[in-house]
Amino acid sequence: MARKGLKNRLLEAERRFLEGMGEPEGGDFVPSPFQVRALDHLLRGHDVVVVAPTGSGKTWIALRAMEGFLSEGKTTWYTTPLKALSNQKYDDFREHFGSENVGILTGERRENSAAPIIVATTEVLRNVLYRGEGGPDFVVLDEAHYLGDEDRGTTWEEVIILSPDETQLLLLSATISNVEELAGWMASIRGRKPKVVRARGRPVPLRYGFLSRRGILLPLQEDFLYGLKRARFSPEEVLDLLEEKGLLPAIWFLGRRRDCDLMAKRFGAMPWPGRQERLELFREVAGEDPYLWSHPLLEPLIEGGVASHHAGHLTGWKVAVERMLARGLLRAVFATMTLAAGLDVPARTVVLSSLSSGNGHELSALEFQQMTGRAGRRGKDRVGFVILVGAGRRECLTGLRLSRGEPEPLRSSFRLQYYQILNLLERYSLQEAKDFVGKSFLLYQIRSGKKRRKVKKLLLKHFERRIGLLQELGYLDEGLQVTEEGKWCLLLRHEHSLVLSEIVRRELWRGVDPATFAGWVGSLGSERAPRRLIERVDLKVIKGIIWELEALERKWGIPSMDLKELYKPHGEPAEAERRASAVRAWAEGMNWRELAEEADMEEGDLQRLILQTAELLREMEDLPLEVSGLARKSRELLLRPPVFT
Repeated sequence: MARKGLKNRLLEAERRFLEGMGEPEGGDFVPSPFQVRALDHLLRGHDVVVVAPTGSGKTWIALRAMEGFLSEGKTTWYTTPLKALSNQKYDDFREHFGSENVGILTGERRENSAAPIIVATTEVLRNVLYRGEGGPDFVVLDEAHYLGDEDRGTTWEEVIILSPDETQLLLLSATISNVEELAGWMASIRGRKPKVVRARGRPVPLRYGFLSRRGILLPLQEDFLYGLKRARFSPEEVLDLLEEKGLLPAIWFLGRRRDCDLMAKRFGAMPWPGRQERLELFREVAGEDPYLWSHPLLEPLIEGGVASHHAGHLTGWKVAVERMLARGLLRAVFATMTLAAGLDVPARTVVLSSLSSGNGHELSALEFQQMTGRAGRRGKDRVGFVILVGAGRRECLTGLRLSRGEPEPLRSSFRLQYYQILNLLERYSLQEAKDFVGKSFLLYQIRSGKKRRKVKKLLLKHFERRIGLLQELGYLDEGLQVTEEGKWCLLLRHEHSLVLSEIVRRELWRGVDPATFAGWVGSLGSERAPRRLIERVDLKVIKGIIWELEALERKWGIPSMDLKELYKPHGEPAEAERRASAVRAWAEGMNWRELAEEADMEEGDLQRLILQTAELLREMEDLPLEVSGLARKSRELLLRPPVFT
C-alpha cells in the first residue's frame, strides 16, 4: 500500500508539473513592455542594449526600428557572428522589407550591396568602419555577447569604438549579466550612455524536470531528488513518453556529433505523420542538389520525423532541419550546442542527457541557458519544458543550480593585431592610435588604478614593438607613415595577415597554379583540420615566412602568432598540410563525397574550411595588385556545390 501511495503522490506531482501546458489561445500580437520601451528609446535617438531571454522577441525591436529608419531614407546594417545566422536574417528581411531593400555581405556572398538594409558578418562592418568613410545610420549587433569570444571578440570592440557618433547602436543578447558595466564602457567611448533594457521574465515560462525510473516526469526540486538513482531509457521510449504527455517537438542536446547521427538513424523505420509536408519542404530547400538527396540521414528525416543537427552537416541540410522544426513537422532534433548558438529554432521541450559539453567539461551557466532557452515557442506554447533524462542525483542538483544561476560576466578578449595597427596609423596620429587601445573594454574592466596602469603600459609597449616590426618589414616608414606596401597590407584584415602580405610582397605567388595557391591560403585556416592527408602540398614557402616572422617577433619581444606548430609534423602530416591538401584537392575538381571520405572529415567542417579559404582569397582578390587575378581564379574553383549554392 505504501508503494501505491508513493506512486500516486508522484503521479500527482507529474500532473501539476504538466498542468496548463499546450497552445495559447489565438489573438493579436501584443508587444511586451520591454519591447515597447526599447523601441521608444531607439526612436528618440539613443543607443540601446537589450538583454532578454531567448525567444522573447528581441528581433521585433530591430525590425520595427528598421521600418522607421527605412521610411526616413536611413541605412541599417544588421550584423551577426555566424554566416548561417546572416543567411537566415537575409531571407527573413527580404520577405519582410522586399528583396530590393535588402543586401548581404559576408565572406562569400555580395548581393545588392547598395541596399538601404545590409545583413553582414561583424567583420565586414569592421572593415567598412576602418576605411573611415562614415558608417550606417543604424547598426544592430546581434548576439552581442560574442564581444567576449576569445577568437573574435576584438572585432566587436573595434566596431563599437570605430562607429561614428551619429550612428545609433542596438546590441541584442540573451546572456549578458554585467550589462551595466558594458553600458558604462560604451558611455566612456561614445560620450553618451546607452539605454539598458532588461526583460527578466520569459514570454513562455520554463519548467525544469527529470524523468524518473518509473517513467514519471517530476519537477526538478530537491525534495524529489533524495535517493534518486540513474534511470535508463532508450531514445524511442523517451520520445514515445514525451509524445504521450504532449511534449513534442523536442530538441535533444548531446555532447558528440556522432551520437546525434546514431540517435537519428534509429528512427528511419519508424514512420511519423507529416511525411508529405517534410518531403515538399525538403524539395524546396534542396532543389536538385544531389548531395542533399543522397544524405545518409534522409530517411529518418522524411519518414521518421527526426533529424541530426550539428556543425558536421552541410548548410543546406541544417537549413532544411531548421525550417521543418519551425513548422512543427519534426518530433525531435538531436543536436549539439551549435544549434543553441544563435539560430532561432525553438521547440516545446529541450531534453538533456548530460550536463557536460562536448569536451567533457561541466556546462557553464551561459551554455546551459543558451540550450534550455530553446524550450518554449512564443505563440505556440503556454509553457516550455526542460527535461533531464538518465541523470542521477548529482547531475539533477547541478541542473537545479544552473537553472537558477546568472550567466558568467562578459569579459573582454581584446588583442592587438598587425592589421589593426596599420589601419589605425593610416587614419590617425600615433597618439590617437594609442588612445584607441586605451578605449578597449579590456582596460575599462580593470578597476584597480595601479593594475590598470600596468596593463595599459604593457599593451602600449606591445603596440610600439609591433610598430617597430612593421617598420623593419617596410610597411611603416620612419615617420610612422603607412608605406605603399602597407596601404594594401592593411586591407588583409586577418589575424595572420602578415603571412599573406609577405607572400604577395615577395611575389612568391608567381608561377603557382590556382589550385595550389588555394591550398597555400587554406593552410592558414583555423577550422578543424582533416584527419588524413590526401596528397602533400609543398608549403616550404609559407613555412619559411612563418619561421622568419616568428623570429622577428622573438627579436622584438612580441607574443608569437604560434603558427609554427601547425606546420610541424608530430608523427603524422601537420595540421596545415592536411588543410592545404583538402583545399587543393577540391580546387582541382575532386568529387565531394570522395574528398570527405579521403580526408576523413565531416562535410560541414570541410565546407567551412573551404569557405574560410574563399574568404581569405576574396580579401586578396580585392587588392589593387596583380595577385588579385590569381586569387579570383583560386576562389572561383572553390565556390561550387555543395560548398556554395
